[in-house]
Formats: sequence, C-alpha cells, structure tokens
Amino acid sequence: MVVCKIFFTFVLDFEVNYSESTILINSKTMKKFLTRAALCMTPWVLGACEKELVSEDMVVTDSSLSITTRSVTAEETISFPIAVYVFNSESKKCIRNEQLASQDDPLEFSLPHGTYDVYAIGGVDESIYTLPSEKELTEETEITLKENKEHADLMTAHSIISLEEEEDNTLTLNMERQVMQLTDVTIKQIPSSISAVSFSLSPSYESILINGELGKTWAHKYSLEKNGDGDWILPSPKMILLAPEAATITIGLTKSDGTIKYYSYPCPDEVKKNYHISITGNYQEDNIVNIVGSITGTTWAGNQVITFDFGDKKTDNKGEGKDEDDLINEGTPASGTIYKDCYVVKVDSTDKANVVLLLYNNDFEINPKEKSEAQVLEEINTELSSLSINDISGWRLPDMEEAKLIIAKSGIHKITNKYYFYLYNNELKLFNCYTLLERNPYSVGERFRPVTILKFKIK
Repeated sequence: MVVCKIFFTFVLDFEVNYSESTILINSKTMKKFLTRAALCMTPWVLGACEKELVSEDMVVTDSSLSITTRSVTAEETISFPIAVYVFNSESKKCIRNEQLASQDDPLEFSLPHGTYDVYAIGGVDESIYTLPSEKELTEETEITLKENKEHADLMTAHSIISLEEEEDNTLTLNMERQVMQLTDVTIKQIPSSISAVSFSLSPSYESILINGELGKTWAHKYSLEKNGDGDWILPSPKMILLAPEAATITIGLTKSDGTIKYYSYPCPDEVKKNYHISITGNYQEDNIVNIVGSITGTTWAGNQVITFDFGDKKTDNKGEGKDEDDLINEGTPASGTIYKDCYVVKVDSTDKANVVLLLYNNDFEINPKEKSEAQVLEEINTELSSLSINDISGWRLPDMEEAKLIIAKSGIHKITNKYYFYLYNNELKLFNCYTLLERNPYSVGERFRPVTILKFKIK
C-alpha cells in the first residue's frame, strides 16, 4: 500500500451560536464540513494513491467547551479579570489556564473527552496579585497578594464537567464572593498620650488557592487616622480574606514612648464573608475597651446584625488602674510559693496593695519559622487573649526585668534551656534557664511562659 501525504488549505465557514455573550463553536457542523471537503477531493486523491478511505463515521475526539460566568443573583456584578483553570479529574494535571478580561469575553476551547474540574478565581488583577506560572500547576497552587497591596473583591467558582465525543458543552460558573468588607472602624475616647492606633481581624489570609481554599495566614494591621478629639478611624474600606470561623479583634495603642499595648477579643459570632462590617470601640479609663459592631449583608446575602460587648473587668498588663474594690480580699501568697497552680515570682507592697507577679505553670510552644516578628507576636497575643486558669486572666509576655526574676529561680519555675520569648521595647527577645539571649534573633524562639499581675488587699 502506498501512503501519500496531502497538504491543502481551505477556509472554514462554520456555524456560530450566540448564547449569554458566549461564542460556541458547533463541533458537529465542523465535522460535516470536513467530511464533505474530504469527499470532494477523493477523486484527485485516488488518482495519486493506491487507496483512500473516507467514512461518514469518522471520529472527532475533541469536544467543544464554552465557559461563561454569572453572579449568584442578577443584582450583583462579577469581579474581573477571572483566571480559569481546567484540571483533569483523574490525573489532576492542569490542562488549560485561561483568563476572562470582561463579561463580553468569550472563552471557548476544545478538550479530549473525559472528566474535568474547572476552577475560576475572580478579581485577580496582576497589578495586585502574583499569579502562578503555567509550570507544575496544581489545585493547591497559591495566588498571592503582592507586597503593600490590599485584597480586591475576590470571587471563586468550581464545577465538574464530563465531556463525551461529538458534544457541545456550555458551562456556566456561579461566582461567589470570598471576602468581607471592613467598611468602617471608629475607636473613640483615646487619650491624648496615644500616638497611634492599629486594628486587625484574625485569622486573615494573604493568599487563596486555585481550588478556592485559603492559603497563608496574614498578620496584617490597619493603621487608623486621628479624626477629632479622641477619635481614630479607618481611612478607607478594606477587603479582608477571613477564615469561616469566629474572628479575633485586636486593637493596638501606641504610647508616646513607642510602647504598644494590645487588646484582643474573640468575636462571639462568626464574621462571615460577603458582608459589610462596621465596628465602633469605646476606650475607657479603667482600661476596658467596649466594642460594638454591626454586620450588614449585601443585597444577595440578607441582613445580619451582631453586637460585640466587651466590658468584663480585667487586670491590665501591668496591674495598673485597679480600684480598691477590685483588690483580692484574701491572704497574700509569699514569693516562691504556689498560688492557684501558678508560681509566685515576686511580691511588692505599696501603700494600697500587695502586688504579686504570677507565672503560668506550663510552657506554650510556638514555631516562628517563615513568620515575621509581627505575625509571631499576634499569634502569641491571640493565644493569651483567651487564656484563663482558676479565674485568673490578663496573661502577657514578661518584660526584661521579669524575665531576669524568672531566670533567678528557673529550677523552681521549671524553666528549661529552651528559648523563651520576652518583650523589650515591644520587640521579641529570648531567654532560657541561664541568661538573657539578647543576640539571638526571634526566629529561633521555641516557647513562651506568660505572666500576670494580681493585687491583694493589705491586711
């Protein structure tokens, strides 16, 4: 048998279907045209070759897939550009990586028959996000926020589609918002001695995976601006990528000497994506911050109002500001003893009270690798904000002088040769059972052991 290669060029005139601003090429029409074209040339082919077979049953192995997107409700717009990733459901390999620039952009291509996972991430402008390269894409590949950028209106969609031979397929992806918008933050009655105020919601994230899951956590603080006498506000709305769980509000007050005091409160209700959040906090002189916040849903999510009320009396980080009525009315424990399962490190007496430095009875492990110092500090503060033992709260990291006192009796306090954190000028420093480790970077830290201050009535 003689086999001949034949090269020819022709113009296709195929049928085009228009549906929802999406161009769909009909593969059956194309097949019929190709078949007719081949039949027309059969006499010339048979004259030059021994044999050529043309069958009406010739197989088209590719199916046409047209993709369009829409929001969950007609009232809302979609965030563009949209990155579309198509993975083979069996091999998990990325088959196509495309982008939709606008609602009017068609996205159509052919794929072999099979089952595919189609993912779409909306709002991923390359000036804001670092998009992954086409090499070694997986469903867990991250789309990461660029440095000094804020999140856009991120939306995601996922669908599984099975393609069979000689089929036209139109896939509509329903985009769902993944961020919440912090529309307003106002902190009132801030003393004039405060030089800066920060606000954060955690756990928040700086990246999102192709499959729509959350990526790396982000210890991001929003700087508030002074707005009149004692008021500090968020200068502009911010999009935040939050975990679907109860969030923690953290307010940082910077004094004129540069020291920062943090107030962290777990929200009693889940802070949801696809909602606008407005929060107002009132600072009181007894070192209590009362926060009242409202969460208002956008048109497609309904309305929800959540009130945050933080008014429980707590000893502050240094035991300052306690009224006489708040003093503990029982015998003062001696230094070196155990009080409510905690170590009494030191006892000082003033004209109003006996001040006790108390050390927690257990270590907390932490891994600072690949985290900034601010991220580590926020993680520690989040852990300490809800820490309580035998009704004792107000736990914090020790300062330098307190660390020295702990080291002096490290055997009694069961401090090991591991690297523990303490705070000096709001920077993380380290110590162990022997000495202060002032030259070691925070990134080699391993543990922390919190302290608190209690005040007892003088009897």
